[in-house]
Amino acid sequence: MTWEELQARLRAGQDERTLFLPQDLSPEELARHAAGLANHKGGTLFLGVSPEGRVLGASEIHPLQITHALFQLTQGLLLPYVEGVEGPEGRVLVLHVPQSPSAIAVGAGRVPFWDGKRLTELKLGQALPEPDFTAQVLPAASLSDLDPVEVLRLRRILEERGSNLAALPDLELLFALGLLERVEGEERPTVAGLLLAGTPLALRRLLPQAEVSYYFHEAEEGYAFREDILRPIPALLERLRDLIQARNRVRYLTVGLFRLEVWDFDQEVYREALLNALVHRDWQSQDAIQVHHYPDRLEVSNPGGFPPGITPENVLRHPPKRRNPRLAEALYRLGYVERAGSGVDKMYRLLLKYGKEPPEYRLFPEALTLVLYNPELDEAFVRELAEAQERFGGFSLDHLIAVGHLRRVGEATLEELARALQLPEEAARRVLVRMERMGLLRREGGRYHLARKDPLAERLLALLDRPRPRRELEAPLGLSPREALALLNRLIREGRVERVGRGAATRYRRKG
Repeated sequence: MTWEELQARLRAGQDERTLFLPQDLSPEELARHAAGLANHKGGTLFLGVSPEGRVLGASEIHPLQITHALFQLTQGLLLPYVEGVEGPEGRVLVLHVPQSPSAIAVGAGRVPFWDGKRLTELKLGQALPEPDFTAQVLPAASLSDLDPVEVLRLRRILEERGSNLAALPDLELLFALGLLERVEGEERPTVAGLLLAGTPLALRRLLPQAEVSYYFHEAEEGYAFREDILRPIPALLERLRDLIQARNRVRYLTVGLFRLEVWDFDQEVYREALLNALVHRDWQSQDAIQVHHYPDRLEVSNPGGFPPGITPENVLRHPPKRRNPRLAEALYRLGYVERAGSGVDKMYRLLLKYGKEPPEYRLFPEALTLVLYNPELDEAFVRELAEAQERFGGFSLDHLIAVGHLRRVGEATLEELARALQLPEEAARRVLVRMERMGLLRREGGRYHLARKDPLAERLLALLDRPRPRRELEAPLGLSPREALALLNRLIREGRVERVGRGAATRYRRKG
């Protein structure tokens, strides 16, 4: 490591794979910190540096003293590569600590663990966190497996975001993103590095599971088009966007002075679905991600289920858990994902905003499928929702979920709405009380309904003083056959109208 590279690492600060320590530590304390890194993800320990990244110096210690002490104090389980780096501010010892496949103890039953902010100890019998495959360096991977064009693409992305990382030289940039590691003095790409900037040949040779298969279906049986894509993630996302957008319809709605674009599949929504599949998939599985594009839905399937503790019933509320932290951190710095794990919230909000259904999760033993539905556009509802949001200065996500659920089912109990909100009943009750006060809901006999102000629906209900066929409703309301059918179907879902008869004998009548 050069002095300039060391300075760049110190400016980046401590994180879950980087640790700064002063020289005046006991051998036992140094061993605990080094083992703490090894017990997490491995990383780099800079000895002779303050917590703020200021060089203090480590002039009196020889690298061999370090390796010998750590070997002895960890019963031969830890043997890092140690190098001395000297510059105008002094000398720093750099310990390159590999991730350990098993827990390393320092002292009787003491298993240290570095979490990026502090050194803690795992309890006796507590399992180590699952190793991050995307942080590993594959034995056959080398620096030549990275594509300079893709590295330039990453730099351009950072420049567009105004990130200071864009000013770093290539190697420093890749180290800062966690895409390179130094192994026995040689720079080599991590799995995350290959996924974000690998050459096509390297991906085919080392990570063939990085392929994504896109299918377009014009009907339920078979497919009309297929393309298998094996590219680094930024290029992969661009190609998938082009494929989906080429078959993606848009409709325009005017609400007041604004014009809304309502796509079959919103670009931000399916981008989040694709990123979730890439960030949370099991990268050690040899199976590929599959994208199935139907006119009425988009299905994204990836190997590996939810992380432990997360289910389809709590995915909206559960604190985020990352299966591949190294890849997720790099994508965060590049602006693709939010560190807070708000991708699911964003999908819910954008789907419900345009009258669509929440995402559906289908869990299988070794895979997960996310389904985005494209129901028939209810223009009246989208307009009414947009006007209500403008009137109240925007809705919370809870409001959108409750309104969307009641629109689909017509009426619901507190228990049913609590499940839809993924909240305890008491918390759901507070949400619903606020919505009643806002005039969005009404409660009758223990069941909640939308309190919709819809003059067109009221005119239709007035016409249904007796059962009528649809064609008798179109002219008085000034609606096309398609618009009249959409309005009738909505009122049926709300429980205000029912359909009787079949075929040419179909009639509609008001309920209650």
